[in-house]
Amino acid sequence: MSRHLPRYLAALALIAPAIACGGGGGGGTDGPTAGTENPGPSEGSAGTDTSDPTEGGTDTSADPTDGGEPVKCDEGPQPGPMPRLVRLTHQQYDLTVADLLKLNLDPLPSAEFLADPAVAGFDNNAAQMVVKDRLGRDYRRAAERLAAEAVAPAALAAILPCQPEGDGSQCAAQFVAEFGRRAFRRPLTPAEQTTYSGLFTQGPGLYPEGTAFEQGIRFIIEAMLQSGHFLYRVELSDSADSDQVIPLGGYELASRLSYLLWGSMPDDLLLTAAGAGELDTPEGVEAHARRLLDSPKAEAPVADFHRQWLELDKVDNLQKNGDLYPEFNKALAGAMREETQRFVRHVVFELEGDYAALLTAPVTFVNAELAALYGLEGQYGAEFTEAALDPQKRAGILTQPSFLATHAYQSSSSPIFRGAFMQKQILCTPPPPPPGGIDPNLPAPSDDIVTTRDQVEAHTEQDPYCAGCHKSVINPPGFAFEHYDALGKWRDLDNGAPVDASGESVSGAWVFAFTDAVDMVGQIGESANGTRCYLTNWFRYGYGRDVAPIDRCTIDALDAELAASGYNIKELLVSLTLTRTFRFRAVEE
Repeated sequence: MSRHLPRYLAALALIAPAIACGGGGGGGTDGPTAGTENPGPSEGSAGTDTSDPTEGGTDTSADPTDGGEPVKCDEGPQPGPMPRLVRLTHQQYDLTVADLLKLNLDPLPSAEFLADPAVAGFDNNAAQMVVKDRLGRDYRRAAERLAAEAVAPAALAAILPCQPEGDGSQCAAQFVAEFGRRAFRRPLTPAEQTTYSGLFTQGPGLYPEGTAFEQGIRFIIEAMLQSGHFLYRVELSDSADSDQVIPLGGYELASRLSYLLWGSMPDDLLLTAAGAGELDTPEGVEAHARRLLDSPKAEAPVADFHRQWLELDKVDNLQKNGDLYPEFNKALAGAMREETQRFVRHVVFELEGDYAALLTAPVTFVNAELAALYGLEGQYGAEFTEAALDPQKRAGILTQPSFLATHAYQSSSSPIFRGAFMQKQILCTPPPPPPGGIDPNLPAPSDDIVTTRDQVEAHTEQDPYCAGCHKSVINPPGFAFEHYDALGKWRDLDNGAPVDASGESVSGAWVFAFTDAVDMVGQIGESANGTRCYLTNWFRYGYGRDVAPIDRCTIDALDAELAASGYNIKELLVSLTLTRTFRFRAVEE
C-alpha cells in the first residue's frame, strides 16, 4: 500500500467535486474541489417506492403534494423529479472506459464491483446508486489498472492526440483538454485544465515501469477516472424558462442521449453538436437520437433492459432434476439465455419490430441442444441459426425456455410463478405478496388430482382467502403455459392426462379469456395493458427512477403517440428522448 499512497492521496483530492445546488449553469463545467465529499445521493434518500401510479390502465394516481387530488394534465406533461447527480451503472462504466480508452477489456472492471440494488425491477435507480467505501476502493483499483493498460506502448497511441516533444508538457496539455472533454462529457474549465496538466509533472517516479511521459499521462488518467465528473452524469443547469422549467444544457442532453441509447459516453460528433447548440430543439435531439439508434452500440442498453425485465439472470443459477431432465446442463442454460438475447436483437434492430412482434414472432435462434429441446428437425451445430417454430405452439419471448425454465420448479412446471410474473412484469398489475405461514406444498396426485393444474387449483382456489388473488389473477395466466414442462419442452399430457391451458384472467379493469399461451400472448401483444406496461418499464429503465405521480401525464402522452404508430420499439426509444421530462428539469423547491 505504501507504494500507492502518494498518487492515491493526490487522486483523492480530485475524486469528487463540490457541487452547490444553485451554481454552475447549463454547461456543467464546475471543476473538482480538493477534499470535498462524494457527490452521490445519500443513503436512505427518496426513490424506493416501487408502486406505479399508472398501472392497470386507469387513473388512480394522486399527487401527495396537492392534498391527494388526482394529477391533472391540463397543462400538458411536466418534468418529473430527477437527481442532479446520476452515477454510472456498472455496465455504463464498463462501456464508457472501453470507449474512452479504446481498450478491449477482459475481465470487465465491474466484475469486481458489488451489484447495485434493483428498484422497481431495474438496477439503475439514480437515488440508490451511492458510492460507499467498498465501491470507492473498487473505483480506485479499476482506475489504476485501466490507466496502466492505457499507457502501454501499443495502446497509448490510440488515445494520444499528438507526438510528445521535449519534456512532453505541451502534448500533455493537449491530451488533458481532449481526453478530459471526452471523459467529463463537456469541455474542461481553465481551472481543471491547469489542475490536470499539473499532475503530468507529478507522475514520473510513481510507477515502476514506463517513460516519464507515459507515467505522467498515466497519473492524469488515473485521477480523471476517479473524478465525480467522470463517475457521475452531473447536471448543473438552474435557470428556469418562461414555463418555469429548467432547460438542460447541450452537454447535459448529450450525456442523457448517449447513456439512454448507447449506455456509454457521447461520441465526438454528439459533443460537437452539443457545443454548437444542435440539441437545443426537439428536432435536433430527434436527429441525433435516430443516428445513435442506427449504431451497433444501441444494442447494449436494449439488451440490458430486456435482461432485467425478463429476469434472464435467473438462468445463471438454473437447476433441474437430472433424472427427469438428463439433457439439462449449464451449456443448455447458457444457450437459453443466448437465444433470448439474439431474438430481442433480431426483433428490435433487424426487423425494426413492435411490441407485438416481441411477444408473438414464431421464430428463434437455436444451436443443436436447443433444437433438440424444441423438437426441430434438421442439422444444427454449435453455432446459433435462425429457425422457424410452429406458430400453434410457440410465439415470442414468453414461450422460450429462458422464461419457462426459470419460472418453474426443478421437477415440475409452476403456474403460480409464471402467472405472477405475467401480472407483475408484463401487465404491471402485481399481485400482493403471499401472507406468511402458508404451506407452499401442493397436494399429492390422487384419483381426482392428476395434473399440475389440478394440484394448484386444489391448493389455492378452495380457500376463499387464497382464491381472491389466485383464481382470477395469478393462476389463469400461469395455466396458459401448462403445455410447457419445467424445462420449456412442449407436452400434450401432464401425468398422463390432457393439458388444459385455457383460462380467463383479470388485469386491472381488463378481463381476457384464452385457449393457451399463444392465444394469450397474442392478445396481450395487441392490448393497451400490455403496451402501456412495456412503456412504463422502459420509462423506469430509461430515466433511471421509478414512476412519480406527475409522470402519468407524460406516460399518457407517450402511450397515445406510440399506440397511433403501432408501438414500434425503436420509435418508443426516440419518443423517450423528446419528452419534457427528458429535456428539462423541474424547478426544485
